[in-house]
Amino acid sequence: MKGLALTCLFVLAAHHALAQAPIWERGRDERYEVAVAGIGPGTTLGFFCSAYQVPNTAIISLNNLILSPILPDGRNFDLRFVIDGVKYDLPGIAKDGELLVSPADANMELRVQEVTEALRAGKQAQIAVPAKAWKSKLPLDGADQALDGIFEACW
Repeated sequence: MKGLALTCLFVLAAHHALAQAPIWERGRDERYEVAVAGIGPGTTLGFFCSAYQVPNTAIISLNNLILSPILPDGRNFDLRFVIDGVKYDLPGIAKDGELLVSPADANMELRVQEVTEALRAGKQAQIAVPAKAWKSKLPLDGADQALDGIFEACW
């Protein structure tokens, strides 16, 4: 019985620690500077900067187990962010079950920067793919630090 109580205490402590862990994380590997949010089971949103190769490329990637099979390669879909009541639509393309947004011109770079800064400063957000009637709450815990300067080397 004492062992069970001790196990319960550890489980509760671990659960409490996980509840306070930031949703957003920042990292780097040999090719990319990355900020990733685990939105929910089977859903991740990633901001990638391939600053260590030519040409430098900024990419936003949405990967979702429900959407993956219904996103035909090469088709265009908007990725919608609603941040503190303001809507931002970014044009994306489906590839290998992911929805990818990559700025192709200065106008798109500006729009991606607006979204990134809004996420950093935001209080509440939602992400959606309107054409597929999919949406999800987008937690912002840790977004300020994870997205800070994420695309600086890509522009």
